[in-house]
Amino acid sequence: MRHNISGRKLNRKTSHRLSLLRNLSKSLILNEQIMTTLPKAKDLRPFVEKILTSGKNQSLHSKRKVYSVLRDD
Repeated sequence: MRHNISGRKLNRKTSHRLSLLRNLSKSLILNEQIMTTLPKAKDLRPFVEKILTSGKNQSLHSKRKVYSVLRDD
């Protein structure tokens, strides 16, 4: 049974999938628009929303958290 398992595998291993989502989210935040497939975009949306929500807070912890995900200043 698939209890509490959400998202698609996108025919990638876990590390590759997380790298893909990080790169797509970084491009989306910097360029405000990206071209990708619909399944990738659907998986990217909650990932980016969590980053944006934590980034709205101006604390040092939230800044470090966003930096650890995006790997960019």
